[in-house]
Amino acid sequence: MEEQFQEMNQPVNPRRRKRTQMQIFKETYLPVLIAGAAIILIIIFIIGSITRGVQKSKAEKNASLAASSSVAEEQARLEQAAQDLIAQADQMMAGYDYQGAIALLNSFEGDLSKFTAVNDKILECEAGQKTLVAWDDPTQIPNLSFQLLVADPDRGFSHETYGYSINRNFITTEEFSKILQQLYDNGYILVDLDDFTTQEATDDGTVVYRAKSLQLPKGKKPVMLTQTNVNYNYYLIDSDGDKVPDGKGTGIASKLLWDGKNFTCEMVTESGSTVAGAFDLVPILEDFVKKHPDFSYRGAKATLALTGYNGLFGYRTHPSAKDVFGESAYQQAIQDAKVVAEALRNSGYRLACYTYENIAYGTSSITQIKSDLNGWTEEVVPILGNLDVFTFAQLTDITTDPVYSGEKYELLNSLGFRYYLGFCEDGKPWVSITDNYVRQGRIMVTGSNLAHHSDWFTNLFDPSSVLDANRGNIPG
Repeated sequence: MEEQFQEMNQPVNPRRRKRTQMQIFKETYLPVLIAGAAIILIIIFIIGSITRGVQKSKAEKNASLAASSSVAEEQARLEQAAQDLIAQADQMMAGYDYQGAIALLNSFEGDLSKFTAVNDKILECEAGQKTLVAWDDPTQIPNLSFQLLVADPDRGFSHETYGYSINRNFITTEEFSKILQQLYDNGYILVDLDDFTTQEATDDGTVVYRAKSLQLPKGKKPVMLTQTNVNYNYYLIDSDGDKVPDGKGTGIASKLLWDGKNFTCEMVTESGSTVAGAFDLVPILEDFVKKHPDFSYRGAKATLALTGYNGLFGYRTHPSAKDVFGESAYQQAIQDAKVVAEALRNSGYRLACYTYENIAYGTSSITQIKSDLNGWTEEVVPILGNLDVFTFAQLTDITTDPVYSGEKYELLNSLGFRYYLGFCEDGKPWVSITDNYVRQGRIMVTGSNLAHHSDWFTNLFDPSSVLDANRGNIPG
């Protein structure tokens, strides 16, 4: 007890002092604050992790959606491309160009195993190709040749000055439409010069011309169309000499028009109003082929032969037009003619020279021919470009010999002409293919020939059912 008492009564250590506020903070509050901060940091980390996870998930989802959208867009693009190719192939197949259609379809960039419609169309083309048979005799391809068509026969046949000539040498738009329908019904199909001829290179590099087989459906027969004087010359449409079409013309169109999609013709009616419509060969043929695409072999239409002295396609591109219509109108006419020419080429027409002044080369001197071709070279070539088809005017040729030679031929050849369209004296078609050129005869489809040489056409169409009954007596 005593020891315990003594211990309890020991004096307090004089060196022990009262704790400071800082010690109290460090010992009491600081651990709590540190623990709280740690908890906050942990919470922030957790929240950040969750946020990053959400953002990553969202980004991955967006990327997935973007990838899916890109795949869908690509799929849609390929599907549209496939549809476009199939539509183009159908047009080519309608003209029996199965090989071209196959080549087009094989250009498809998608996987054919996933686009079965394209592959099926290729198989359809291959099957169609096997149905074609060879036509190996180009000498039996008729070329029917027309002047401008008479859209208003009442004016044309009764015209005081030109009625006789119109009745004898021209046919009407209605007669032409009947001819087209009968040609189609009788199994004929339009072809181009290049469809039955080809150019081959010899060992020495020289290019020579050779015949080639036409591949046509069984029962189909080739035919060609040519129209001459596609200039709409003044004398047919301008009665008072002011070079402006008027209502006292011969009922023939005055201009060929192209609106970017379709061809029409401009014509002045008897009352003097200007109207547009299918008043000549091109728009009539265009409408017919749209309804009957199988009438055109690989897009072939017709050969259009032009002079230059009155302008082109009804556009007054002769320099003399500047004095009448002014420089601006003259330059616009040139541009319009260029546009029409390009549209015609793109639509399957072939352009040809019909001499510059519609003269007979057979009876013209070499000096006259040089002068004529000089006019063509200076005024027409800058608008139409260099052409390779020459159509002889005035029912003549440069020779009656079966083989071309001499100065006239050498001159034409030097200007790049390789296809020469003459005429058939007896209505029988003929073609001559040599190493250096191709010649073909044209059967003139005129009122006179339909009436007085109907046997020329009986294998093609029925002339008696074609002729307009209102013609009256047709001159021979």
